[in-house]
Amino acid sequence: MIEGSQIDWGGYNNDSDYLIGEVLDFDRAIGQVLDFAALNPNTLVVVTADHETGGFTLGSGKDEYGKSDYNAISPSFSTKGHSATLIPVFAFGPCAALFTGIYENTEIYHKMMGLLKE
Repeated sequence: MIEGSQIDWGGYNNDSDYLIGEVLDFDRAIGQVLDFAALNPNTLVVVTADHETGGFTLGSGKDEYGKSDYNAISPSFSTKGHSATLIPVFAFGPCAALFTGIYENTEIYHKMMGLLKE
């Protein structure tokens, strides 16, 4: 199990540079896990979060005239707490298809326990 807990800290502090840096670190860790899973076909990888923090958004930047510039991005936050953003679930490996769709995050536990019974 890997937790990217400091991503949450960046959201609480509305610190986009910190949040993005932590997401990149988490991405590198997941890359290593996926490399392992590719070599070990009985490995199921499930990636998710328990909530979103900060209401982080990437919008268009502004050009020199104050107009939207979609070649640049501007990060912003809507809260210093949790938002109601839906949380994606990504899965790779055997039975990954069980983790598609929209459901309460507590269902992940039941899906994983069901796999252990097989």
